[in-house]
Amino acid sequence: MSADKTYKFYLRIVLPSILAISLFVISFFVIIIPAFEKNMMERKKEMINELTCAAWSVMEEQDELYKADSISLEEAQEQAANVIGTMRYGDQGKDYFWIINMEPSMIMHPYRPELNGTDLSSYADPEGTLLFREAVKRVRERGEGYIQYIWQWKDDSTRLVPKLSYVKGYPEWNWIVGTGIYLEDVKHEITNLRKHLIRISLLIILIIAIALFYIVRQSLRLEVKRKLAEKDLKLSQLKYKSLVEASTEGTIMMLRRKIIFANVKFARMVGKSTTEVQQLAFEALFDISWGEVMRKFTDPDRSVSLETNLLGGDDQIREVVISVSRVDYVGDEGYIVVCKDISRQKRLEIGTANLTQELQMALLLMNQSVRHFVREHVTCSADTKVSEAAALLKRKDQEVVFVENNGLIIGVVTKGDFLARVLATGMDPLSPVAGVMSSPVICIQEDALVYEAILLFKNHTVSHLLVKNLQGEDIGAIAYLEVLKMQQNTLNLVLKEIAMAGSIGELEKINDRTPVLVNALLESGDKTGNINHIITSISDALSQRMFELLLEKFGPSPCNFAFIALGSEGRKEQTLSTDQDNAIVFEDVDKATLEKAYGYFGQLARELNTGLSRVGFRLCKGEIMAMNPRWTQPLSVWKEYFTGWITNSDPQSILDSSIFFDLRCIYGDCTLVTRLISHIHEQTDHQAVFFQHQANPIIKSRSRVNLFGGIISDQETSESKMIDIKKIQRPIIGLARIYALKHKLEETNTLKRLEKLYQMQVLGRELYEELTQAYSVLMKLRLRFQARAELNNLPPDNMVDISELSAIELTTLKKVLSELGNIQTKLSFDFKGSV
Repeated sequence: MSADKTYKFYLRIVLPSILAISLFVISFFVIIIPAFEKNMMERKKEMINELTCAAWSVMEEQDELYKADSISLEEAQEQAANVIGTMRYGDQGKDYFWIINMEPSMIMHPYRPELNGTDLSSYADPEGTLLFREAVKRVRERGEGYIQYIWQWKDDSTRLVPKLSYVKGYPEWNWIVGTGIYLEDVKHEITNLRKHLIRISLLIILIIAIALFYIVRQSLRLEVKRKLAEKDLKLSQLKYKSLVEASTEGTIMMLRRKIIFANVKFARMVGKSTTEVQQLAFEALFDISWGEVMRKFTDPDRSVSLETNLLGGDDQIREVVISVSRVDYVGDEGYIVVCKDISRQKRLEIGTANLTQELQMALLLMNQSVRHFVREHVTCSADTKVSEAAALLKRKDQEVVFVENNGLIIGVVTKGDFLARVLATGMDPLSPVAGVMSSPVICIQEDALVYEAILLFKNHTVSHLLVKNLQGEDIGAIAYLEVLKMQQNTLNLVLKEIAMAGSIGELEKINDRTPVLVNALLESGDKTGNINHIITSISDALSQRMFELLLEKFGPSPCNFAFIALGSEGRKEQTLSTDQDNAIVFEDVDKATLEKAYGYFGQLARELNTGLSRVGFRLCKGEIMAMNPRWTQPLSVWKEYFTGWITNSDPQSILDSSIFFDLRCIYGDCTLVTRLISHIHEQTDHQAVFFQHQANPIIKSRSRVNLFGGIISDQETSESKMIDIKKIQRPIIGLARIYALKHKLEETNTLKRLEKLYQMQVLGRELYEELTQAYSVLMKLRLRFQARAELNNLPPDNMVDISELSAIELTTLKKVLSELGNIQTKLSFDFKGSV
């Protein structure tokens, strides 16, 4: 065994043994012996208590004779004093009792007869304790009690030692009887007891040590044998484990009908971890039994290929081809099973080709000249009557008429103008048309591109543009509605398809096109903000349609409600790797309606979240979903939740609730969400602790760039170096959220929050530009790797392989990461000292 392994063995076996013995010794001297000593002292005190009561009973007995007129009081007291004076106990028969009265005066003392009849009120021991007055005080207060003082050693008046006495009063005679123990005796007994216990403990320790030595010696021998056997097995395990992990397809290894290895790709295909896969049976993963696979092996040296179905963790069934090969595994028969998805890959390939073609066509049309959409324009003079201009529009079947004066077009009148400015106001139809025209007329050159026309339509809020040729002559007009029909891009088509979908299955197929759409937009150079918006628009539409389908099934809700998105969807920043974060808030109702509401929304939410999972949105591992009863509550309960999160000074509680502060209404009565947001803004006033705890995790987060300028990875192997882009984005998202809450912004999107904060001069220009650029770079990387994973039939995540980045991308990423320190500086300056 190597020195390192020997060290680990001793650390694992020997050290705990030594610690066990040490704990026994410590507990023996710190707990057991003091407990014995305490118990011994208590027994001694109990003994003198009982003995004093025995002496007291003598006085009671004599008093009974006096009360029966058998003897006089003096005779009774004298006989009692004589009897008690002769009473002895102890090993040497020298321990005694004494009697005083309440004055105090000595009635009887067997070893100090010179004190009998004397006043003891000023009698003190060598340390100044007025012991007899203390005895009287105890009796007056409680009728009995203990006193400690210095007294002579039994009958030896030359030796003074500490003594503990118990005294008890006899009120009929105003007498006090007492006796005591010498603490020297107790200490001597305790010392003897301690020595005895120590001898026993040493014997026990010796026995334990011998037993432990034997156990450790045997364990060491077994460990050596186990290591030798392990070494032989490990060589074989490494060989096949490496083979499984290195496979580019989903791969598992079977041994004795059990899965012993599974690679990451296969685990992702079934939506589980590799450890979880190894705990499953083959039949739990495939729509075929292992026995059927074995029956296909007619030649041990040849592989077997079979088509079957893979049972995924999301209850989806995928068509797959499995290839099974037999291998030798440490003298046993093992099997390598390679699994390839042949269903979704085909759909994605077809979808990619079709959607890419659609997008390319849309982009081509957007870059065409507007001359292709020019239509003849109708004109009239400025003094034309309103009624005549309207008749002209009807005759020419046009939407607008352009008004000219001296050969120049000076205005335009639409059908809507005739309705709003003539009919609605009761204007005289014989009035000149110049009185209802809009001016000036917005013009565009015939060689301008379609996207330029769209910008003019939106910027000037007009329905028609007058088109001029290169010589400045009017040649016609183009209508916004016609351009809009042409400009119906794939997103609008997708949203229309979602709105018309009649089942969850249809919604699932539509959502499969999202990765292809995102990938095409990335390749076209579109802004990440637009791409996030497209993904969120599709997600919102899917959720809304899902609600419509479920409301048809469950019927009307018992009260008004709102379905709210949280986290990334609440910020309109969804990616292709997003789980569900949502909730339901409904209006406050009476108790009877409340019970109905809980039942109705509970069933609705379960089907909603399950349906969204089928469509492609993972269930939240933290169960922050409407199907969790905690997150489907009336408005008043939600207000209590937020009040608790905001006013709670527990940092972890505030941190865990951050996701709820990015909330947005998706469906239903959005005024409920507006009221909830207003409540949040009211509660955050003067809550410096809340903002500090929100800022602290960002301030304390470690830099992702090391001293040598290299990027610190989250996962690293010999072949890859992975970083979690989502984690890197969190400081930017967190900063935007904190300042948005601080300044009561209703906007939830990170980029729009940053823009608003810049406009409010909360952020400087330089920091604003750095943050927006950093966010966009990180989001683009995140989306690109997710889209690629989807197109390669792998579940998307937030990990990016640094080794796959180009030199320019890597340099840009390093610059972005190094600039994130400015976030910590800003937050630290504004919030660190705010409490």
